Amino acid sequence: MEKVYKYTITNQEIFENIFKDEKILMNHVVVPPGKVFPKHPTDAAVYALITLGELSVAIEDNEPETFKAGQLINIPKGVISELGNRSNEILELFVVKYEYDI
Repeated sequence: MEKVYKYTITNQEIFENIFKDEKILMNHVVVPPGKVFPKHPTDAAVYALITLGELSVAIEDNEPETFKAGQLINIPKGVISELGNRSNEILELFVVKYEYDI
């Protein structure tokens, strides 16, 4: 039987879980301009699908790279990363975590 999941359509900052099961979860995130999350090790294999704006990603000690709407990036589990919105526009993305730590 199919399941239907909803997420909030907004330009306001939001971090919401869409679904979660034993091995996979999906979050919907809207990030305002200038917000950057602190460096941290990924707790899962992370897939980030950018639907609006630009995502800045710094892996380990590397300089940040920019990824745009229409791109899907993968960050392996255990990698030190810093993600955020260094642009002047809203960023919206969907984050899928596979085999995440609880």
